[in-house]
Amino acid sequence: MNWVVLSQYADILLAAGLIVRLLSLRLHRIYIVFAIFLGYELLQSVVQLVEVAMRSQPDYRVTWMIMRPPAWVLSLWMVHSLLTALLRKLPGISRLSNSLFQAVFLGAAGLALLTAIPEYLNRGSLVQAPVDRALVIGLALERATSIAAILALLAMLAFILWFPVEMPRNLAVFSSGFVIYFAAKTALLLMLMYLPHFYDAHRQLISVAISLVLAACFAYWSVFIDARGELKQVRLGHSWQAGEQRKLIGQLEAMNAALLASRRQV
Repeated sequence: MNWVVLSQYADILLAAGLIVRLLSLRLHRIYIVFAIFLGYELLQSVVQLVEVAMRSQPDYRVTWMIMRPPAWVLSLWMVHSLLTALLRKLPGISRLSNSLFQAVFLGAAGLALLTAIPEYLNRGSLVQAPVDRALVIGLALERATSIAAILALLAMLAFILWFPVEMPRNLAVFSSGFVIYFAAKTALLLMLMYLPHFYDAHRQLISVAISLVLAACFAYWSVFIDARGELKQVRLGHSWQAGEQRKLIGQLEAMNAALLASRRQV
């Protein structure tokens, strides 16, 4: 049994276990976007495992390009939902963060598509076939989605590490898991861009590494998410003294009020 099969088995078992846990705790109603994201990741793993098991396999590149666009949408929807949930008590700042997230995604998409040009040049004859050309564009969009997600999550992480923002513990667990996943995935995808010879020799290894990182996140969420996590409020980051904390909370509330007022005037 090779590493591709093992990584897919790990994804399937851990994703299925996490889905069962969410259903048993009735958290799928609260984190519905995450539940949909999780279900689609499970579907992709099953399809890939079936492809590997088939003697006469379809072209995995075609299957990948068919299945990835919905995954890109779900990833961005998931990050958007996390940002909205983290800033639920600050609607003015939440609207601003959503606008910034859209700008970050458009910028990342443009940058990633531009990087497809040197990929064509670096791989030469490997991108002469139409399916290979489409695959390069698909990898660029995969990279764009991952870069946009990690930039938005890191910006939000810096925000909640500095300001005393309270959130349910489960939400903190979900957010930290996605930071780890998208950071590792972005690093691996950038490796494909800057080390094309490594990609050609170890393409399967990169895919396995991404699957194993996702499986590790599934395991992390399964262990630390529970019913009490919805009731317990936590603050991440800096342990401010009481006076400093009140000052920062006042700044947050003033910023939120100013953004809401400016929106009403538009």
